[in-house]
Amino acid sequence: MQNTLPPAFLLSLLLCGACQSSDSKTVPQEPAAATTEVPPPPPSEVKLRVDNPQVGDVLVVQFQPQDTQEQRYFFYHLYRLTPDSAYLHPARKEATDPAADLSQPDFQASSTSIAYTRDELSDLLKPQTGDVLKTQVVQVRRPE
Repeated sequence: MQNTLPPAFLLSLLLCGACQSSDSKTVPQEPAAATTEVPPPPPSEVKLRVDNPQVGDVLVVQFQPQDTQEQRYFFYHLYRLTPDSAYLHPARKEATDPAADLSQPDFQASSTSIAYTRDELSDLLKPQTGDVLKTQVVQVRRPE
């Protein structure tokens, strides 16, 4: 009696051999996408100056008078710093231009004094919830 392998077994051996042959096409796997964290954008010049205030700085605050679409500007002269606070004198008058000439009498600092903590100064960089005037610091003029 002759030993023969069943044809189904031979067929499966043949198919397995074809799968392992060198000319079978394998799709290369793509390397896993590297998960790179996007760094935050660098801080703006205004933020750097608000976070590192100097005596003599003038904070230019943009606001929108109620019931208008106009933009107006007010100026706060920084006259004193402590490790945790900044003291400002507001100008006597608002302006329609953030580049207003501050040497004019109306834009000189008043005797009124306003104190902010350093954190409160940073908060002035963005509009606050409930602020109907939409005030925010948009520029810091620094005497060079």
